[in-house]
Amino acid sequence: MSFTVGNNKVDSRYVNADLVRKWADSAKRIEVEGNASPDSWDKLAKGAAKNDALSQSDVDQITNLGKACFKYHKQLHADFKASGYKDMAIKDKLADVHVFTTGSDAVKKAVARSQAEIAVAAAAPASFGPTGVVAAYAAAARLADEDLKALVDSVASMRAGKSELVFAGNKIQGFHIEEIWPQMIRMLDKAAESARAGKPTEVNAQYYELTNQQIVGKLAAAAEAGNKVRVNVDAGRLVAYKGSHVVIDEVPDKLRSILQLNNTKGDIAVSAYPVPKQLGDPGNLMHRKGLRVGEEFLLSGMNANEGSGENVDAGYVIQGPAAKKLVSNFARDVQQSTGASNEEIYGEKPLAGFMDGDINMGTRGLVGLIDCAKGPGKAGTSLPQFKTFAEVQEFASSKGVDAAALIDCKPAQAEELLSKGEHLPLSKEGKQAFLDLVDRALGSCRSKENVARLQDISIPSGKAVGKADVALADFPTDRETLMITAIQEAEKFIYIPAFVMTGTIAEMLVAKKEEMEAAGKTIDIRVIADPGVYPDGGTPNEAGMERLEDAGIPCRWANLPRSGWHDRKIHAKEILTDKGEFFGSTNFSKKGLRENWEHSGYVKFDESNRDEQEHSVQQFNNLWENESFELNSLERGKKLKNRDKDRIDYAELVDESRYGTTRDIIGGIEKAEIDTGNFTSEQAKDPKTAARVAELEKAGYDEGSAVILAVQEKLGKAEFYKALDQLPARKELHQLH
Repeated sequence: MSFTVGNNKVDSRYVNADLVRKWADSAKRIEVEGNASPDSWDKLAKGAAKNDALSQSDVDQITNLGKACFKYHKQLHADFKASGYKDMAIKDKLADVHVFTTGSDAVKKAVARSQAEIAVAAAAPASFGPTGVVAAYAAAARLADEDLKALVDSVASMRAGKSELVFAGNKIQGFHIEEIWPQMIRMLDKAAESARAGKPTEVNAQYYELTNQQIVGKLAAAAEAGNKVRVNVDAGRLVAYKGSHVVIDEVPDKLRSILQLNNTKGDIAVSAYPVPKQLGDPGNLMHRKGLRVGEEFLLSGMNANEGSGENVDAGYVIQGPAAKKLVSNFARDVQQSTGASNEEIYGEKPLAGFMDGDINMGTRGLVGLIDCAKGPGKAGTSLPQFKTFAEVQEFASSKGVDAAALIDCKPAQAEELLSKGEHLPLSKEGKQAFLDLVDRALGSCRSKENVARLQDISIPSGKAVGKADVALADFPTDRETLMITAIQEAEKFIYIPAFVMTGTIAEMLVAKKEEMEAAGKTIDIRVIADPGVYPDGGTPNEAGMERLEDAGIPCRWANLPRSGWHDRKIHAKEILTDKGEFFGSTNFSKKGLRENWEHSGYVKFDESNRDEQEHSVQQFNNLWENESFELNSLERGKKLKNRDKDRIDYAELVDESRYGTTRDIIGGIEKAEIDTGNFTSEQAKDPKTAARVAELEKAGYDEGSAVILAVQEKLGKAEFYKALDQLPARKELHQLH
């Protein structure tokens, strides 16, 4: 069934005469300058019922009231809050505004989807097949016409089996969760051992985060053993997350790694990717994660910073034609980075205004800055972690540096700010010390010797060594193509553990479900999203999770056991289906898909690699069954707002309540994870368990994963999860139901 809005036929499930009547009745009661007369709203509703349509003049009337309501809506909320949320007259006025804006938003969304469907159908060849998933993405992402045409052409090539993104003849091996980090260690150790045996190879590393000293040390060791080592990194940002408050706590650590590697003896060279020059915006990221040793390339979503190894992620070691392409892309990125100036790496404007800016660091940044003042320490040397400024001062004194001179506040004020989780403002001296570090670190990348070495990158042979087809995503349209292909090709199931689950991706999953149902089929779609929050306190996953709930798609929040104080994450960007697996660095966000510098892969499953699929499914099922939490915010909202079920804005009140439910869930999970960290830490004190932790670390596992695995072995897997469920915060979390 369809309903017409202007010249657009939209789905009547989302816009129909009954819904129009409901919000037209509310619209005529909104007392704001610029609103049409009550008779006009009655006429609009009657016309919708008679014609199953809204005319263009009706749409204009809706749009005009939407604009007029903007400030009025904000003022009503402010007035209601000022009344202690007790003035029912204001609440009734808000009800009318909410009902109307919900209807207005539904019209906009339905029209955008309709227009996208028409655009995709016009651009797609006759053999394209179902267009719903592509149209859902195009509408939600608001793709420009030229971007949509490029995407449709690329997806059509994939469907026709003619895409240049696909490379046949590869040998693959998948690694997930705690398996990725030891694989990185094994590859680097193997390179060093091979060189010591007189068989040097080439090592390439490209990482958004490269500050973990175990990895930095092993890269240096590989070079010292006689291997050729080439590194490309993201050097951080000097711009604010929001507003003008700039926090650069991680940047000194990144620059420290650059200096450490460039100070290493051997055939090693480092380059920093010029983000503003290549990507246009100094706030974007070089977000790739890849490690090449000889003929093998490990493509994953895992960073190389402290704590990365214990996160949930996915990756594959690839050998063959796809590995050759990945290294060729790396070599191109290195060439684009070679000789880059400070301005090309950080941006002219951020550097020009740096000395006068609101620049801040925490203890991590200050310790890195201090260590580099007369250093840094040798590659592989970890920095101490401090919580108080007094500790930082003591460390600085040992290095001959006055820490108090680096900050623009008194030591007592610094202690207070740090106790609140805030950062410290840098003084003029501190800012200059940082800029001096920038000159030293990035200057080392521009040295004549470093630049010469960066020209020398050997490409793998790329000969066929296996049977697996691997598609690679380099540019934005490539990344969108592989993500869409993974969803479209699925016939039985789609399992997604995601660091970011936006409303855009949720719309694609809903479209896939609807396409399958229209064909009389079912598909098992399940999503686990990370419950982390952004610096402003919001979560990027709220809208996406609510959309999945609305469509009846099972979705859960990750509830990962910890090994101590450190927060673990679902850091994966993975789409696992019965047909293949999408993985890599690309988050399911506009920034990840279109703005950052990312790369991802799509492994196609067949009988030659069915064991890889089974292993991936097994890993996901454990997350789903044991390490996630489900609470449907829509159903909880209905229960919480049951007393308001006769109000005209009942649906809007239910929807509004979901905000609180999400924060209850996230807060509860944070407490539960802290409880698990205390539990596993205590269990790991047992001498036998501690010895097992040491064995696992020696085998390459990061400390966090080693602790969790050792405690699981001690208790048995089932008993381990049973014990976690008995912890007070976990019990409290489950009481939210």
